[in-house]
Amino acid sequence: MAAAIVLIGVANCLRGDDNNTTTNNPIVIPLPTAHADGMTLGNADAPVTVYEYSDFQCPNCRSAAAEVVPALDESYLATGKAKLIFKNFAFIGQESKSAAEAAACASDQGKFWEYYTKLFEAQNGENKGTFKVENLKLFAQEVGLNQNDFNTCLDENKHAADVADDLSEGQRRGVQGTPTFFVGQNEVAATYDAISKAIDDELVRLGLATPQPTATPPAQTPQLTVTPTPEGTPGG
Repeated sequence: MAAAIVLIGVANCLRGDDNNTTTNNPIVIPLPTAHADGMTLGNADAPVTVYEYSDFQCPNCRSAAAEVVPALDESYLATGKAKLIFKNFAFIGQESKSAAEAAACASDQGKFWEYYTKLFEAQNGENKGTFKVENLKLFAQEVGLNQNDFNTCLDENKHAADVADDLSEGQRRGVQGTPTFFVGQNEVAATYDAISKAIDDELVRLGLATPQPTATPPAQTPQLTVTPTPEGTPGG
């Protein structure tokens, strides 16, 4: 699967696009197979940590959720080589903040990744009402959350400060667009290949993997130059 992943360019969603819509581009995002604990995907003691800063209204974050994260899940997260920590970088508008708070409320009930999947699958343009409070509560029902607890959490803005803290943390780390990935302390391009290479390099640095051999280019056969003689026959 990983080899077939289409590379996704680094997204820059700092300017919301009111004309963007995913209505005609339905998507199904697979649930991760790695162990999940809140907003962390993968074993807590995994040697390498990947951080993802994302906004639920960002279309390129949606693409990363459908392509990059599942590939990382298969190759690294479910195998114990790395873990991924999701960070809310909710900056596109109020609906981004509301969706981020709602996802944190779902995390309280152990269903962050189910709700994350629901949000990205439902994405339908920026600040168009998709993530208004009524819909966020409906999504909670659809993923099987305790409705009363979820509603109370969301209505009381229980996680507003946490969402704001994630945004501030990302800004301190130099995040300028979404999705932005870090492997350890190093920012990497938001593509499977770039993240995979950074994880592999870190595993080598930690002595947990051996460097991949560099392919030696095939030897070139010397080309003989034949010079015609004045009579037109090859010269020796």
